[in-house]
Amino acid sequence: MTISRNDLKKFSSLKRKSKRNELGLFIVEGKKICNELIQSEFEIERLFTTENFAIEFPTAELISSKDADRLSNLKNQSNVIGIVKIPTYEIPDVSEKITIYLEDINDPGNMGAILRSLDWFGYENVYCSPNCVDVFNNKTVMASMGSVFRVKSHTISLSEICKKFSFDDVIGTTLDGENLYSFQFEKKSIIILGSEANGISVNTSKLINKSISIPKKGNAESLNVSIATSIILNEINRKTNY
Repeated sequence: MTISRNDLKKFSSLKRKSKRNELGLFIVEGKKICNELIQSEFEIERLFTTENFAIEFPTAELISSKDADRLSNLKNQSNVIGIVKIPTYEIPDVSEKITIYLEDINDPGNMGAILRSLDWFGYENVYCSPNCVDVFNNKTVMASMGSVFRVKSHTISLSEICKKFSFDDVIGTTLDGENLYSFQFEKKSIIILGSEANGISVNTSKLINKSISIPKKGNAESLNVSIATSIILNEINRKTNY
């Protein structure tokens, strides 16, 4: 039950974004998500398990609990850990659904939950500003519950994606926009969800020609961005056939 010291050091370094980018690898951990990984098209570099999960993961390499703890990002170590190649995605030629654009989302838990909602509503692609949290951050991967393997994340500026797809409507999510439930969505549209702290940036606001808002009835200052995304996706799903 050994892993070389060099490999242990290298794979442990994947907790840092700079090392994930340098090595083109990321960590997946936990029984459920590793099962999702195995069923996906992602390329597994190495798969490790401690002895108590060896029967369930017969192709995995056995490692000690101590080494698993060094690889794991969690307080309670995972018994199954995958080292996975970061995929390269091509932006599709046609946007098959209303496009979702995430601007400067910085919380990995929110990003993972957004990916999970997108997956639930049948989205295959999402577009992220360069300042968004890394989707292969361990917390994002965990929060996505496997959806990170099915929703392709593309890093691109808003101006570039607008040029590529020539949207009729560039829709911002704001506190004072048109009521979401009376809004009519056009297929050639992009919806922008802003950062948790600051919302949509001033520069992005200049590109918006319409805005929507989820009606507020209570006293909360704002909605969590992942929850707001789910509500908007559900309304799109309810009103459209695409």
